[in-house]
Amino acid sequence: MLYMVEMELPDRSRVADWHDWYVNHIRKLLTVDGYYASQRFEALTPRKAPFLAIHDVVGPELFEGTGYRSVGGPSGTGEWRDVMTNWSRNLFDGCVAMPDVGDDQILVITDDRAKVPAAYADQVTWLTSIALDRDIPSRGFFTIAGSDDDAPLRAAGLELFKPISEKMR
Repeated sequence: MLYMVEMELPDRSRVADWHDWYVNHIRKLLTVDGYYASQRFEALTPRKAPFLAIHDVVGPELFEGTGYRSVGGPSGTGEWRDVMTNWSRNLFDGCVAMPDVGDDQILVITDDRAKVPAAYADQVTWLTSIALDRDIPSRGFFTIAGSDDDAPLRAAGLELFKPISEKMR
């Protein structure tokens, strides 16, 4: 299952410190049984929460365990909890593990099937929100090469993201 965490960091003067903290935070999360991998992204298109972390996890039971609760969730973010805004946390079913997104690729996300141009419809993996905030009922994703013309996707209102970390396991 995919656990997606979206947020904004309004004070961009601290973004380097925040990225360093987040890498260490992921390392702690990866010590929790049932937490398999994580990759972080930054939006290339305007959105209220431009930072996205996608985590491969076992399922909803992970979030009830003491292992996760000791290092994860809002209480595991320390000083950054009060600095980050526009939080959204959703657990999605429909994909066992997020494919690695390379530096030469763009992750494309949409929460609206009608926005996907016909040329890309068969590339989309659709997910259903099953736990946590559940403020996004369904979500689709696919990747394109960074050299591809993304104008049709932008025009359709799809959200584009660049990787800001490698996938950590």
